[in-house]
Amino acid sequence: MDKTEVIMLLRQAKTGHKKWVENAISLIEGLPLDKNQVPVNGTECMFGQWYYGEGQGLKSLKAFKEIEQYHDGLHRIYREIFILLFEEESKPSLLTRLFGISRKVTEEKKLAAHEKLQALKLQSRSIMKKVDELEEAILEMSPEQLSAFL
Repeated sequence: MDKTEVIMLLRQAKTGHKKWVENAISLIEGLPLDKNQVPVNGTECMFGQWYYGEGQGLKSLKAFKEIEQYHDGLHRIYREIFILLFEEESKPSLLTRLFGISRKVTEEKKLAAHEKLQALKLQSRSIMKKVDELEEAILEMSPEQLSAFL
């Protein structure tokens, strides 16, 4: 794989991350979106598939290593939001048991989800900063240096 291909895959992963964040925001804002379009698990999103797949050839680079903590943090925050908004009560109410009516998300939970959304956006910005650093490091490498990683 040459430098152009590595950069192209990295940029595709970056675009996938941005789309994931847009979908997460839409879902949190209550816009109609299938919650399966925003995977909770960090290895299932497009960025995570690249990071834990083809991207592993770059794992000895500092910027690459630093991305993981932010990516894990992003998915941890999103998991908390997802639980707030979508996890069913452990004890369904009488109405739910009788008529299959699920409860609406309370305003308190919506507010908590929106507060966590700010942390999610911050994590995303940190990921993008590290991805930009990684891209710069790759662009500065000679083809021989890059091939040593791949």
